Amino acid sequence: MQNDGTIWDKVRQGDEAAFRQLFEQQWEALFTYAYKILKDQAQVQDIIQGLFIHLWEKRATLPRVTAVMPYLRHALRNRLLNAIRDQHVYQRHVTIFRQAVMESDNSLIEGLHLKETEQQLLRSINTLPEKMKDVFYLHRIENLSVAEIAARTGSSEQTIRNQLNTALHRLRVIGGWK
Repeated sequence: MQNDGTIWDKVRQGDEAAFRQLFEQQWEALFTYAYKILKDQAQVQDIIQGLFIHLWEKRATLPRVTAVMPYLRHALRNRLLNAIRDQHVYQRHVTIFRQAVMESDNSLIEGLHLKETEQQLLRSINTLPEKMKDVFYLHRIENLSVAEIAARTGSSEQTIRNQLNTALHRLRVIGGWK
């Protein structure tokens, strides 16, 4: 059995078998750590998967590491903090939107219609896969550009465009919007 530093060096050199081995060795411990913080199995799985995708995509520029688990745990902790921050920002925007709806009291019927539309939109957004929902939120709510989202998520700009287009298509189908 190879030590973590050797496996890490092989991953940095593009060895797919070493990458799979690293993933299999570290997955459970990383999942346990992250689940204690987020308490959301699907979100934790997405975040860890995103971490490993990022590692593979950036393998040539990864630093030399002898203690792999502390490095991975630190990288995961940063992603968890980002997820928590993003969730708080999302909830804050929902609250602001609700307040705006309530303040625009042109008529009771209009207010009810807006609230119903908001709820339908939020339900529709929540049916999107986690990563697609995050990309949609960052673009439409936080007004980040495709390039900014790609940099933040470690994905290509084309992947972000594809996710946005797919999200809009799904929302139109689900919500019956044109």
